[in-house]
Amino acid sequence: MGTKGKKDVFKNRNSRGPLRRLFVTFALILAWLLKPFKFLHPILPFRLRELSKTWDSTMIWTVLMSGNKRFFMDQNAKLPDPPSFQPRIQTRPEWQFTEDQIRQFYQDGFIGPITLWTPEEMAEIKRTVTNVLESGSSKVYPDAKNILRDRYIDRPDFWDVISSPRITERLAQFLGPDLLVWRSQIFNKNSGDPETTWHQATTYMLEQMVKPALEPKNLNELFQLTTWIAIDDAYVENGCMFFLKGTQRKVWTFSHHPDGLPESTPGIAKTIAGSGQFGEAKGIFLDVDITKDMVAPMPLKSGQCVIFTERCVHGAPPNKSPNRRFGFVFRTIKTDVEVYRGEKNHEVGYLRESYDLSNWGCALLRGEDKYHLNKLIQPPTYDREFSGASTTSVSGS
Repeated sequence: MGTKGKKDVFKNRNSRGPLRRLFVTFALILAWLLKPFKFLHPILPFRLRELSKTWDSTMIWTVLMSGNKRFFMDQNAKLPDPPSFQPRIQTRPEWQFTEDQIRQFYQDGFIGPITLWTPEEMAEIKRTVTNVLESGSSKVYPDAKNILRDRYIDRPDFWDVISSPRITERLAQFLGPDLLVWRSQIFNKNSGDPETTWHQATTYMLEQMVKPALEPKNLNELFQLTTWIAIDDAYVENGCMFFLKGTQRKVWTFSHHPDGLPESTPGIAKTIAGSGQFGEAKGIFLDVDITKDMVAPMPLKSGQCVIFTERCVHGAPPNKSPNRRFGFVFRTIKTDVEVYRGEKNHEVGYLRESYDLSNWGCALLRGEDKYHLNKLIQPPTYDREFSGASTTSVSGS
């Protein structure tokens, strides 16, 4: 069933103070008691069903034992090393990663900078992405505030960029030969724009709190990667990305800290944390003891990218330069990952935004879809008018 109109159990603005805490406590205890009785889950109300299905006991009891002050930022999961650091495909020598590079990725949580295009090639790509930025409307989410999300669905010029084998052949070395794109976003960070505070994700449970957006076969493996591509140069002064090396090994909890991070936190890390502004919520800080050796800036030249797992805690300082920081991301999954199960509308509580999924769909980036778990779109072309997403999964190469 869809989730349109449902208010997040942890974002219900009609319940405040003791009443809200009592409501959350009761819901979590009931979900924990009902977890073993899976035959009852289909008949439970939406929130209770999803809490019982997707929250493990550690997540539930962390909230209860903290008095509703600590929550997991995503589903509780680990990311161990894979059985082998061998690339999962072989490709052209200029795109091939070594075992040492893949081992380093698992140690750090990211790999980059990677040069994808020359300055001459970037001139045309910059025009393409600028045209999307300035288009003023979206056929994917015509009623949403965010028109720069998921434009791989309706813009063939944008699709051509993200489906380049220069990128997909690199992603396949980590995830395997069969790949889907499920989300993209263009970011235009203008001079004076604020920081993006530290955050992480695995299944994007924080968007609805009770239900993940992604449902993989195995939470404790690498099933999703994000590619961040610089259109303009990105550097520290204009707010390039930063990572906290090694934090991808587990999912962290977050708490409300009115006084911010400890004084011992490195300066740039405190700058990125800011006031703990995460979407529409303030004072949210990850429970990570940040040391100087963990903080890794990722400056990128135009045409370069960084590939990372969203499990690695990341953020960006404010843009204190006179120049914009213009780039975009797209997010890739293995084909055995289910996206937006049963949803007609996807609600993002911390953004106070709802996305009508009528025109949304995954697109096949590489290989074949053997699982048929998701609605797929046919990638947009220049000679075919956009007419919305297909309702059935398709496969092919």
